[in-house]
Amino acid sequence: MNSHNNPSWADSRVEKLVGTLVSAMTVEEKVAFVTGDLNFDYGFYSAPLERLGIPALQMADGPAGVRINRADVHDGRATSLPAPIALAATWDPGLAHRFGAVIGAECLASDHNVSLAPAVDIARVPLAGRTFESFGEDPLLTSDMGVAVARGIQSHPVQACAKHFAVNNQEYQRATIDAVIDERTLMEIYLPPFEALVRDGEVASVMAAFNRINGDHACENTELLSTILREQFGFRGWVMSDYGANHSTAASANAGLDQEQPAAGHWGEQLAEAVRDGRVDPTVLDTMVRRILTPLVGLGQLDRRPSIAPFPVETHHAVALQVAEEGTVLLRNNGLLPLDTSALSSIAIIGPDIDAASAQGGGSSLVKPIHQVSPLKAILHRLGDDVRADWAYGTDGVTPAALLPGPDPLPSDLLSPDGGAEPAQHGLRAQYWTNPTFSGDPFLERVDPQIDLNVGFFNFEGFNASSARVDKLPGDLNGQISVRWTGDLSVPASGTYSLSVTALGTFELSLDDRVLISSGEPVGGESATRAAEPLYPYGQLTLQGSTTQPEIHDVEVPLVAGTRYRLRMDYAAGSPEQGFLTGAQVRLGWRPPAGVVSPAIASAAASAAAADVAVVVVRDYESEHADRPHLHLPNGQDDLVRAVVAANPRTVVAVMTGAPVDMSAWIDEAAAVLHAWYPGQAQGEALARVLFGDTEPGGRLPLTFPRDLAHTPVTDPRQYPGTGGQVEYADGVFVGYQGYAQHGLDPLFPFGHGLSYTTFAYDDLEISPGGPDDLADLTVTVTNTGARHGSEVIQVYLGRLPAPVPTPPRRLAAYRKVRIAPGQSERVHLTIPARAASYWDVDAHDWARAKGDIEIFVGASSGDLRLSTTLPLRQAGLSEYVQ
Repeated sequence: MNSHNNPSWADSRVEKLVGTLVSAMTVEEKVAFVTGDLNFDYGFYSAPLERLGIPALQMADGPAGVRINRADVHDGRATSLPAPIALAATWDPGLAHRFGAVIGAECLASDHNVSLAPAVDIARVPLAGRTFESFGEDPLLTSDMGVAVARGIQSHPVQACAKHFAVNNQEYQRATIDAVIDERTLMEIYLPPFEALVRDGEVASVMAAFNRINGDHACENTELLSTILREQFGFRGWVMSDYGANHSTAASANAGLDQEQPAAGHWGEQLAEAVRDGRVDPTVLDTMVRRILTPLVGLGQLDRRPSIAPFPVETHHAVALQVAEEGTVLLRNNGLLPLDTSALSSIAIIGPDIDAASAQGGGSSLVKPIHQVSPLKAILHRLGDDVRADWAYGTDGVTPAALLPGPDPLPSDLLSPDGGAEPAQHGLRAQYWTNPTFSGDPFLERVDPQIDLNVGFFNFEGFNASSARVDKLPGDLNGQISVRWTGDLSVPASGTYSLSVTALGTFELSLDDRVLISSGEPVGGESATRAAEPLYPYGQLTLQGSTTQPEIHDVEVPLVAGTRYRLRMDYAAGSPEQGFLTGAQVRLGWRPPAGVVSPAIASAAASAAAADVAVVVVRDYESEHADRPHLHLPNGQDDLVRAVVAANPRTVVAVMTGAPVDMSAWIDEAAAVLHAWYPGQAQGEALARVLFGDTEPGGRLPLTFPRDLAHTPVTDPRQYPGTGGQVEYADGVFVGYQGYAQHGLDPLFPFGHGLSYTTFAYDDLEISPGGPDDLADLTVTVTNTGARHGSEVIQVYLGRLPAPVPTPPRRLAAYRKVRIAPGQSERVHLTIPARAASYWDVDAHDWARAKGDIEIFVGASSGDLRLSTTLPLRQAGLSEYVQ
């Protein structure tokens, strides 16, 4: 199957100018142009060619706003938009275009001309670390949102970049994992968003991923880069590698990679040598340069250069606020929401980040907000002085250490750094050395609230999304280090406690000078000295790709309330895998006796019990470079929520995470649950407006929420996280809600789910033949049967296709978001594209249309289907589908 795509930025005039520029460049200039460099002002970077008027390619992360590296550019700040998964929850491509336009405008005004967004990786498993950066589990919704964001970005002279191509669905061993996938699954599930971005989004660039696909690295995968992307999809732009993801010189150039990004080191002079000795034909190098220049010229970037300029801060904040509101999903509500201020005299506001707006994903997508409103500030402002408000953190702040396995960390309010009767500060005295042998004077001394570290990549400047309450470590401590913690431990109740140490490296934990647990070898001794030079110059590329994983050591200890135990822990990050990227990984965890909680949780529950209503805001930590170790809320927050809902049944839980979490410990007792995702800089405003009914929670789930990890479509370790360096995509096309339906799994909340502050009825479904590229047209009447304005997302699903291959019981075919006044009805029109009733024929290597009758379902979610009908494909206008 061949296809020719003609984006608006690749006309004959552009091609002629590009040809002139290419012919004027020397081989050395061409090689420099296709070899990216690292410039800490911009991140990825390609130097300009001033004599020909070719500007530098100045690239900016990322999908949730512009990550500005330079402190002298807008103070390093930009609009921190909600995470793309929150945007997907709006089910509103029009709003997605505005979202992209904000990114494009701020790229241009912060001296960037390439935005490394959107990410359109399908959410295959709930633990995947970068789920929040993309648009969920469905190819259609992901395609629509990705296209809209890309078009919004490129409404300015800024290039969008579709990533990560392809089958990049986990962070575990991301630099080495081989995704073993069949052709049909690839074409039906994982590649449609990229195809849509090429055909409909006119995306200028594509980023090749770290991983392998069927044995070949993505950056040297000829089938993906040339056959599929260019020949089948008709891509006319250029392909860059992810940072450090290229593994070859001639192989990647000949496969279709156009630019190597920094840290790989296989191009530059090595590419020039490959051209000179014939391993890479000079015409291949010319083609690479031409592909990069085409959108650069076609999007007007030769003439309209980026610069440092003001941008409309309040206008962009309003977009962030609207996305946060319309992406908030009301998961359940027993009638408590919206809160009635006239009937409210007191409220308890609880959560580890309640006074900050720092709930966002870590890694390259992190944005330093230009403006922010915390949940506490917004709620207090909304209530005024007539309502008594009490607030509490309840738990310690969340950090990247939440990505380590093992029990929750020992809370700070059980620890005292100085042994005083009433310590002014909770935590332990910490001494840090920049070597793994405790040699010389400590580099840093401070009080740490907990023993809970995961540094290296996660602690890079601008990558760390820790709670604002937690002091970040200086980057000097990102490598091989040693740490000593000392202080007192006291417990809230007598009993047997399980203490645990999760560690990569060596350690020794003692109470009252008695060693409780150790790694079995001297800490900072001879072995650490031998390992002082890392096995890899910068440590392993992936946290979970290390040959040595953090190990968990447990011990049970009887402890008496009111007794202070002298605690000391020595730790050395001296493992050969540890270095600049994979640094200290250590946690002192605990499992208390049944019913015992920390004093901070007990105090928060008491505040909740004394209030008319309690609002608990919880968060997790997600980031590129690691998948989550489990679905639980970190740092004791499940215990916090459970204690608060037990103290006050009128509790609203607001969950700020980028992916599903296990709610089984408290979901049945909470009066209302809102899922706000990572809601960006306006998170406090959006939450307050939703809580008090100033706006409605307009979101619907873009992915399924499982009851727990055991009840998902992918539970075999060979399918995730993989074994022997391979991950098998044996789940095939049954991904997300399609897999839940196929296997009869009952999720906690289905794909598409979301309640409103009003109710809707569906009626009068009609079907008629569609246009030449469409399967059918549907019309349905939707009525707002409640007393408030509200929005509804009408969702159309096809049943199993009459096809010679297995197909899912449900497949999203069309959707539309409408806003309807109370008591009013709207006749809603939806078009089902022909592709929805097609499957990939692996023999023909092309799409084949199903032949026979198809069931069509219309409703409010994949689990709430209100109307159905059968589409006979033999009706007029559809005869071409019939044999």
